[in-house]
Formats: sequence, C-alpha cells, structure tokens
Amino acid sequence: MQFLCIIFILLSAIYTIEARSRPAVDICNRQPTINGLCVTTTLGIYYDAETQRCKYMGCSSSKKLFASLEDCEKICNSKRHTRRRAQISKT
Repeated sequence: MQFLCIIFILLSAIYTIEARSRPAVDICNRQPTINGLCVTTTLGIYYDAETQRCKYMGCSSSKKLFASLEDCEKICNSKRHTRRRAQISKT
C-alpha cells in the first residue's frame, strides 16, 4: 500500500511539473486575435514563430498574449534577443 501511495505522489508531481511548463510553449505558438475596431492605445505583444521575434500589434487583442516585450523575449527566445541587443549596442 505504501508503494502505491509513493507511486501516486511521484506521478502527481511529474504531471504538475509538466503541466506548468506547457503554457510557455503554447503561448509562443498562438497567433493573436483582434475582434472589432481598434479603439484603444494599448499595444498587444505576441511572438511570431515564423520570424522568431516578439512583435507589437497595432492594438491590444482580445487575449493579450504578453504584458511586455521583455516577457515575450524571456519566455519565447531570450538567448536570441540577448545576442541581438549586444550587437545593436556595439553599432
């Protein structure tokens, strides 16, 4: 019986860890959706998997993907953007 309890606890922990890591991948592959006319000055930020860059939209989407450009870069491809910023600062 103790063995079954230990197995259950281990499987629960693995499932929890795996479930927490999944949204970061999903949010980087989701395309933003804009509903209706743009009447706000809030910019929406999303990750474009094709160009591998975080981009601003003209206005906020119904499901804002990232709170800031820094959050997008950190979650989706921070290594690439760190190198790019270093190159820009050298020029």
